[in-house]
Amino acid sequence: MIQIYKWSEIDPKIKMKIMRRAVADIDSIKDQVALIIKDVKEKGDSALVDYIRKFDNPDFDIKNLKVSAEDIKTAYEKVNPQTLEMIKKQISISKKFHEYQAEQLKKVENWEIESTKGVITGQRVTPIDAVGLYVPAGKAPLPTVSQILTVTAKAAGVPRIVVVFPPTGDHYEIIVAANEAGATEIYRVGGVAGISALAYGTETIKPVNKIAGPGSPWVQAAKLQVFGQVGIDMLSGPSEAIILADKTANPVYIAADILARCEHGPDSAGVLITDNLELAEQTKVEILKQFETLNRKEYIKKALEAYSALIVVENFDQAIDLTNEYSPEHLEVMIENPKSLLPKLRNAGSIFLGNFAPVAVGDYASGTNHCLPTGNAPKFSSPVCVSMFQKTSEYQILTKEGLDNLKPIVQMISDVEGLDAHKRSVEIRFNEN
Repeated sequence: MIQIYKWSEIDPKIKMKIMRRAVADIDSIKDQVALIIKDVKEKGDSALVDYIRKFDNPDFDIKNLKVSAEDIKTAYEKVNPQTLEMIKKQISISKKFHEYQAEQLKKVENWEIESTKGVITGQRVTPIDAVGLYVPAGKAPLPTVSQILTVTAKAAGVPRIVVVFPPTGDHYEIIVAANEAGATEIYRVGGVAGISALAYGTETIKPVNKIAGPGSPWVQAAKLQVFGQVGIDMLSGPSEAIILADKTANPVYIAADILARCEHGPDSAGVLITDNLELAEQTKVEILKQFETLNRKEYIKKALEAYSALIVVENFDQAIDLTNEYSPEHLEVMIENPKSLLPKLRNAGSIFLGNFAPVAVGDYASGTNHCLPTGNAPKFSSPVCVSMFQKTSEYQILTKEGLDNLKPIVQMISDVEGLDAHKRSVEIRFNEN
């Protein structure tokens, strides 16, 4: 299944495949996506029901589109009490991280300065009025996405938080997680239709201002097409992780973490980068051994063969350079002093330091956000965070003296640009007649 490669000797085509990994092909489906969006815009709720029946639940009834207070009560009754307790603990930890993040942002985001005598300029940050949070439930329902997105939007101060999920099942845990985290509305609708409803609204669902959340290539294509009507967080691709390890790392742990990434789907990737051939060989043995004990073998086998690899480099500086070039969604660092490497790690969505920090704790329990940029995006993008659900306004306060100090600039530059009304709007304030 998974192969060991010496990076200096690897076939260029294989190297390119590993570095590019799976890329969601949204170009080939864009026309179909556009038709669904148009249909929802024109037909509203009736189109939503048609697409839900076609893709998720053939017996779906319009009365079930909105999750009611009674539905939420039922969800609490149906969820295993121990599961509910863990969801509550999960949310408590997530809140601690994101509320602290919000406090730190307040210290640096609201400010003003007197840039010229009589001219005060500044910046203020306000929450977005309404956000739509997409929770996948195709390959598997993801209540952890439900809670982490909602917690983040709540910490940002968003007053209207709308959660949607495809009704491929009852998904009581998604409902409970959203409610516990502070969602104001929850709807049973997914896919392109769900994104369309959030962007343009229907008879039942009022439109939002920004959409966030992972999902299939169809969901990502829809987000891209409604961008402009609403904001979006990012385009999310298949799950991926690099494990950067030296001879002190434990191959049993590395194997387990590679397999954990690969169980997300056949297009996922788990990659070891090390300067130690023996570690790579031991890891391969462990992967084959642990693979036999897992449930999602079909997904895992394909992911191990397609985009995963055990890469051996000549030295650790090369390992760091290769990691930054790959720019992984998740990065595990298993070396003797992992924190010492942080200043050198420029491109990664979320970083996990040490032998006892598997990606799974970021997915479920540590409180950091696990809705992360994938593919090449960690080179220019960030995890979902509090500031993603906020916006910045700039302001200026001028005295007459301040305006007089800036008047020569406006007069000269407005002449250059040929905008005489701009010039007059300043000069008229000094016309005593």
